[in-house]
Amino acid sequence: MLRYELKKMFGTFGGKLALILYAAIVVLSCWLSTTGALNVGTEWVNEQGEHETGLSAIHKMQDAQNQWEGYLDQDMLTKVIQENTRINATPEGQSNKAQQSNIAYGWKQGFIPIRELINRSYSSGFRSYDYYRADGISVIKEETFYANRIRQLKDWLYDKGDVAYDLYTETEKQYIIGQYESLETPFYFEYHDGWYQLLENGGFIPSLGILILGFLMAGIFSNEFKWKADAVYFSTLLGRNKATAVKIKAGLLLITILYWGAMLIYSFATLGYLGFGGAGCVVQFRVWKSLYNITMWQAWVLALICGYIGNLFLAALTMFISAKTRSSVIAVTTPFVIMFIPSFLQGMADWLDVVVTMMPVTLLEFYQHLGTFNLITVFGKVFRTVDLCIPLYTVLTVVLIPVIYREFRRKQIA
Repeated sequence: MLRYELKKMFGTFGGKLALILYAAIVVLSCWLSTTGALNVGTEWVNEQGEHETGLSAIHKMQDAQNQWEGYLDQDMLTKVIQENTRINATPEGQSNKAQQSNIAYGWKQGFIPIRELINRSYSSGFRSYDYYRADGISVIKEETFYANRIRQLKDWLYDKGDVAYDLYTETEKQYIIGQYESLETPFYFEYHDGWYQLLENGGFIPSLGILILGFLMAGIFSNEFKWKADAVYFSTLLGRNKATAVKIKAGLLLITILYWGAMLIYSFATLGYLGFGGAGCVVQFRVWKSLYNITMWQAWVLALICGYIGNLFLAALTMFISAKTRSSVIAVTTPFVIMFIPSFLQGMADWLDVVVTMMPVTLLEFYQHLGTFNLITVFGKVFRTVDLCIPLYTVLTVVLIPVIYREFRRKQIA
C-alpha cells in the first residue's frame, strides 16, 4: 500500500514536475556553493591582479591560507599585522590603480580571514565596520583582540542612546555577555571556505524545497475527494485505518528521503569541490557576533537537524489541512503563508516580533539566524529562539500525526 501511495503522488504530471524542480534546487544550491556566485570565496587573485576560478584557484587558496594555519595567539596576530603593513608599503599597496591594488590584495589572501577579524575587533563600535581598520594598526595584543569583542558588546547593551538598552532585559543582557565570555580563545585558523559556502547557501533546499514538496503533500488526502474515489476508499475493509496510516507514512517518508538525499548530495558536492578542511574553526570567523559558541561542522549538523524538523512540521501541517478541508488548493498554500508571513508581521509590534522569531522559517534558515540576538525569557530563564524551536516543532509534528489520522478516518463519504 505504501508503494501504491507513492506511485499516486508521482504518477501525475504535477508530481513528476515537482520532483524535477526539487532536483533543480539541489543543482542550483551546489552551483552557488562551488562557484561562490552569491559571495566571494572561490576566486583567486594571481600575481597579475587577475581573477582566477575553478579547482586550480581553490587549491591555490587552500595552500595560501594553510600557510597561516594555527592558533590566533600573540605571535600569529603580530605576524599578520607585520605582513599586512609590509604589503601596504609596497608600490602596489600604495597605488590607486585597480590592477596594482588587486596585486597587493592577492598577496594578502592567505591571511585575509584573520585580517577581517582584526577589522571587526578594532572597529569603532559594536555595529560599526571599516574594511581598512587593520591597515591603521601597527601593534596588536592578543588580550585586547579578544577582549574588544566583549567590550564593544557591553558598550552597545548599556548605551542608553542605543536601541539595545531597552530591547533586552538585564537578565537577557547578562546571558548575552555570558555567551561571549564563554567562547574559548585563542581561535584556531585554517582554510575553511568549503564549510563557509556550505552554510551560506544551505538554506535554499529546506526553504524552497518544502514549497515544492507541498504540492505533493497537499494532494495525499484531498485527491480522494477530488477524484470522487472517497466512496470506494472508505468502503474498503482497511480504508479508514491502515490505508489512512499508510498515507501519513508515505508523506513523512517522502520528505525524509528527499530531504536527506538532497542535503547529503549538496554536502558532499560542496565539500568535495572546495575541501573538507576547517571543520573545527569557530563560526565567529564568518559570524563574528554569533551567540553560538560552536564550530563549522557543529553549525552544519544543527542546520541539517533544524531543516529536517522544519520540513517535517510543514509537511505534517499541509497534510492536516488537506485532510481537514478536502482541498489541495488550500493545503498547498500553507507552506507559502507560513514562510512569507514573517516579512509582513515584523516590526508591527513587540509581541508580534517574538511570534515571528518562533516561526518555522527560523529552523529552515538556521545559518542566517546565527548572528541574531533573538531571545525569549521563560520563567526567568533565557533561551535563544532556535533552542526553543527545535523541541517545539518536534513535539508539534509528533502531535499532528495522530490528529491527521483521526481527522481523515472520520470523514463522511461525499
